Amino acid sequence: MSVHGRLGAAVIAVAAVGALLVLLARGRPSALPTLRVFVRLCAGAAALEALIGLALVVAGNRPTEGIHFFYGAATVVPIPAAEVLARRVGARDEMFYLLAGTVATVLFGIRALTTGNT
Repeated sequence: MSVHGRLGAAVIAVAAVGALLVLLARGRPSALPTLRVFVRLCAGAAALEALIGLALVVAGNRPTEGIHFFYGAATVVPIPAAEVLARRVGARDEMFYLLAGTVATVLFGIRALTTGNT
């Protein structure tokens, strides 16, 4: 498995841990600042993964299936989108948005992993 594939698997694992942490901290609004940082790091890892993927495309490497481009890009979007939407709500609802963003990142990441090079 390439560095791109391994980092993709790591993004999935980190986002899954982020989703679990959000669930565990749902009753603790004081944990929200820490959760925000962790979730932003998840988003950063997904963005780095996408940049590595783009570098591979420029170098001539193509994924097994073309739909990989969609799922790879879709992996980057949910967390920033959740953060933008969460700015309008209270802390308790913000955690719901962060949960949705991390879970969507996991699901899109799994699909991206299965459509890329093996």
